[in-house]
Amino acid sequence: MQFGDNWEKGPITVLQPLVQKRVLLVTLVICFLVITGLMFYSSQEREEEIWLEKAFKIILYPFQKGIYYLTTFVTDSWQTVNTLGALHRENDEMRKRISELVTELAQLEQLKAENERLRELLQFKVASKLELIPVEVIARNPNNTSATLTIDKGSNAGLTRNMPVITTEGLAGRLLRVEPFSAEVILLTDPRPGNSMSGVIERTRELVYIYGGGKKGTCLVKPSDLSVRLQTGDRILTSESSLYFPKNLLIGEIVEVEESEDGFEQQAFLKPAVDFSRMEYLYVVQEK
Repeated sequence: MQFGDNWEKGPITVLQPLVQKRVLLVTLVICFLVITGLMFYSSQEREEEIWLEKAFKIILYPFQKGIYYLTTFVTDSWQTVNTLGALHRENDEMRKRISELVTELAQLEQLKAENERLRELLQFKVASKLELIPVEVIARNPNNTSATLTIDKGSNAGLTRNMPVITTEGLAGRLLRVEPFSAEVILLTDPRPGNSMSGVIERTRELVYIYGGGKKGTCLVKPSDLSVRLQTGDRILTSESSLYFPKNLLIGEIVEVEESEDGFEQQAFLKPAVDFSRMEYLYVVQEK
């Protein structure tokens, strides 16, 4: 056995490691007591230091300096981490608040724009000599082959088929179908047969005919006679002979004129005064 082998070398050899450990332990205890005593002794107020105290301070100086720098570094690092954490939280809160302010600003701008439109509509109604029923668009027809929209009032508000529909910019169309609580508006640009009307050139008061279904969202305009000459920029108004519409409502402006090869016949394209893509509030013209 291994124990037997070690014992054969002699009892002194076996006990040497144990003695060395005890000597080391006693040495450490003595050093601890000496250091503690010196620290206590050095803490007392005296005019002169003993040589052992001076030597002790000289020996401990590098360690004290290292411990001081280490403690300072750890403290500063911890404060930096805490500061960065606080800044990160503050930054997140500021980002959130900025996002909320941007949303609130957008809502305020939207309310401001809506108030401006409502004020404009009210002023238009007060200044107009027509009997007007205010309505709001609630649906649009996505079909490319027709141009209609739905409003929020119907026969319950006194609406009937073919009543004119206008905005503050001009003529929009007429009522095509009327339900008890809603109605369908056919716009000027709708291409279906029968969607036509008469008008006059503001410049000359000459009669023209307007048809839905012109190119690129326009209406087709044809003179009532070969003597009637259209020009780009001419404004077209509703005429006295119109079947459904009051006179002198703005329909739109001529943006293009085409002539036959012999130059006698003309046709033109009219851009409606109303921007149909942005309509929200309208008026239905009621008969007096």
